[in-house]
Amino acid sequence: LQEEEDDDEDEEEEDDDDEDDEDEDEDPSGDLDVDFEFFDPTEDDYHSVGDLIKNGLFEFVELNFAELADCIVGQGNIGTVIKSESDAGGAGGDKENTVCGVLTTLNLRQFAKQSWPKTLGAAMLKKAEKNADAEVVQKLKGYLQHREGSEVGLMVSERFVNLPPQLIPALHRALLEDIEWSCSTKECPPEEKPFYGFTNFIGIVRCFQVGKPGAAGAAAPKGKRRKAAAAATSSEAEPVGAGGFVWPRPEDELYFAKAAFSFAFPVAASGSGRQRGESGVAGASKGGSGRGQEMRAIFGLTRKAFDKVVKEMAASPKFVPDGEEE
Repeated sequence: LQEEEDDDEDEEEEDDDDEDDEDEDEDPSGDLDVDFEFFDPTEDDYHSVGDLIKNGLFEFVELNFAELADCIVGQGNIGTVIKSESDAGGAGGDKENTVCGVLTTLNLRQFAKQSWPKTLGAAMLKKAEKNADAEVVQKLKGYLQHREGSEVGLMVSERFVNLPPQLIPALHRALLEDIEWSCSTKECPPEEKPFYGFTNFIGIVRCFQVGKPGAAGAAAPKGKRRKAAAAATSSEAEPVGAGGFVWPRPEDELYFAKAAFSFAFPVAASGSGRQRGESGVAGASKGGSGRGQEMRAIFGLTRKAFDKVVKEMAASPKFVPDGEEE
């Protein structure tokens, strides 16, 4: 009997040691240890990139997403895919890779034989005619209609909004480096190089309109109602940025501020926000989070302006992790 009791005690001690080892492997803060890496797009990323763009910013137009995704992953010389690697089963377990962002630009003239440039261009013009003045409409037409000496790229930027902010400037520097390399290297076929001399970019981004149209002229609340409204605004609303909009991604506000032209239009509530990592606000187009009406902003950016945006990112505190500002 004594020997059996000793064996039971030994087994209990081993179990305790195993539990201690597992506790040591866990992050005491409860945070998941995730590594992020940049990769050139490849055919293996087709489905993941396709999911990002289908659940992204193009819900206002019926695009051939399979075709667009194929163009993105087939252009390995320009563009970056961000992948995360995390432990799937704790210590010694398998690693899980997730595509959580892509940034690239596709020359509208180079891919003119595809269906998406024409379809997207027509949809943007239709929105501009309803939501922008005549000058903006003409500038957009100028970007969409090829003119000698200009090369216009559609900027495709889809990512989870909760990515570490310090990744974003490096992601944009990589795009500039890809463009410069493609224009100078002997590895790119001579007939392709002219397409990579981008002079302008067109982008589509997400923002929120604060308040309702005509709200500025409405009577202000008085007394206690006024104090309550002010308290609600300060606790719920996010900072209003360029154009009077709330910008979930800080880089989009920089694009908009430097744009040669821009306009915005409302869209119906969508559930895509949660897939981009926006906890608690997915699907809310009005109120709720203090962001207001969900919008899409379309902008035109010169190459010089884009260079300035990338430089400003490197110096902006918005792209520094919380608690690390100087």
